[in-house]
Amino acid sequence: MLTLLFVINLAGTAAFAVSGALLAAKKKMDWVGFIFIANVTGIGGGTLRDVILDVPVFWLVDWYYIIICSVSAIVTYFATQQISRKSKALLWADAIGMALFSVLGAQKALSLGADLPVAVIMGVFSACLGGIVRDVILNDVPVVFQKEIYITASLCGAIAFCVCDAMLSITGFYAVAIGCVVAFVVRAIAILTNLSMPAHKGLQ
Repeated sequence: MLTLLFVINLAGTAAFAVSGALLAAKKKMDWVGFIFIANVTGIGGGTLRDVILDVPVFWLVDWYYIIICSVSAIVTYFATQQISRKSKALLWADAIGMALFSVLGAQKALSLGADLPVAVIMGVFSACLGGIVRDVILNDVPVVFQKEIYITASLCGAIAFCVCDAMLSITGFYAVAIGCVVAFVVRAIAILTNLSMPAHKGLQ
């Protein structure tokens, strides 16, 4: 289980870092900007999660996460010439990171003895806060504050994992897999069908 969570953590970090680097490409930033935005996106959500849970921030203990984000940024820097502007690569990379971190955040909270509602919120925070910080830095409206089905997908994945792990006694690989698949499928459906949440009509 620890090996599985370790692999998922690395994969989620890399996926988020790539999504950050792709957004840096859209902003026509230099390679330093790529690395900075990739790191903000890759470790931002987990950093805020660990601060809230009052545990050592993961990348301060395991510095190789910075290397993963930086390498992902450099690879993306040179690969973007082969990616079309109309491509949804950024959305898909972000969807993968979101799905993985929704479960990782919830799992970490449960492992620390948090109640189910807290674990679910920690899953959503892990998945969404890094992207929010990234978008704010780049002066974009964060995707989670638009009509995109993003927080909803993360919420579904975190709930699915917590229900499996804490209530149905489906632990280990299967609980993690179910949570990740649920979050990713919900987000994938939204991307492929342009499905979105209904927006409020605003004040009259």
